Amino acid sequence: MPMSEAQQELTDRTRALLADESDLTEKAMFGSHAFLLDDRIIVAVMRDAQLLVRVSAEDAATLTLEAGAAPAVMGPNRREMGPGWLLVAPDALADDERLLFWIDAAREFNRLDR
Repeated sequence: MPMSEAQQELTDRTRALLADESDLTEKAMFGSHAFLLDDRIIVAVMRDAQLLVRVSAEDAATLTLEAGAAPAVMGPNRREMGPGWLLVAPDALADDERLLFWIDAAREFNRLDR
């Protein structure tokens, strides 16, 4: 399924902010466009232009206080993905500074959780 205009725009912005990562790979996964470091998802741009972010469970509790962030729920049964998976609403990613905030949180977790 082709990306929506909003999903494509957020994917392009995310790619640009991750351009300095030498081991970055991208994959289409379950309707999202995922960005991986060391073969592990750090963020994924969802069809509705929400950003799926992977952080530590401890950080997730604090980060859900940020505007537009909530625990990630997926699928027809609306099941929570688990601790550390957050969805960030498109309006909370309006500028690159806010997008980079979330990308950096995910990169930090990716580097620590090895």
